[in-house]
Amino acid sequence: MLERSHSFDIRDKNYDNIQRIMENILEKDLSFSTDSKRLGRSLLRINYYDTNVDKEQQKNNRITILKESEKRIYIQINGKLTDSQVGQLWNEFEKKLNNSMKVEKVTKPIPSKVEIIQEIKRLIDERGYIVKSEDIQEFVDNFIEKYNRFPKKEEINSIVKGYIIMVNEEKLFDNKEIDITTDEKKLEMFEPVLETTQKDISLTSTDSTVLVISDGVERRKCPSCGNDGLIHEMDDKSVILLDYPKIYGKKNCCAKCGYEWRGH
Repeated sequence: MLERSHSFDIRDKNYDNIQRIMENILEKDLSFSTDSKRLGRSLLRINYYDTNVDKEQQKNNRITILKESEKRIYIQINGKLTDSQVGQLWNEFEKKLNNSMKVEKVTKPIPSKVEIIQEIKRLIDERGYIVKSEDIQEFVDNFIEKYNRFPKKEEINSIVKGYIIMVNEEKLFDNKEIDITTDEKKLEMFEPVLETTQKDISLTSTDSTVLVISDGVERRKCPSCGNDGLIHEMDDKSVILLDYPKIYGKKNCCAKCGYEWRGH
């Protein structure tokens, strides 16, 4: 008596085809009618019967298929199949299972350089950006020279993303330059005009020029030594009046004793 239980390796095979294969063998090769029922995700029961015989008398005619994980299935045959029919079923099932899972290897044609350039341009155009075909061709030529091959499909997507990032960075940089130029013009418009009268002349700490006070103007006097002749006026860098352009406050320095003070 032939073995009525069998297991099959279904690694990398489509489990959904198994039911159709078994039903096809029972109906076409063994001339039975079938009634299939799934009992959960991994258990399938196929009842087979002869239409010329009372169906109630054939309720034990069934094939149970149990799927174990994604690797194997176990098939058990119950009922009145003869040894010849059982052998035929196993042979046909194994043959059709293997044939159904043969994957025809289709060699995809390698795209030409022109097609790659067109694809990159199409993807960039779809995203609302503009690029010249000549620029893309130059990039592809450099890529081929460096890697000795055409860009792959996933690399084409990366090229498109890189181009968009580059364009956005350039736009951001250009906008910053415009903002800086505009700010400079605004500052020029509001830059204070300083009168250069003899009284307002600013002297640096290294300048030895003596400030001469004209007649009719109150003379400054050193609060430390009382000197009212040689008084220098210089920038007080501890007091910033305007950040841009940089304008400092003023302070007085006595040329006699070196005392420094700010005027009122």
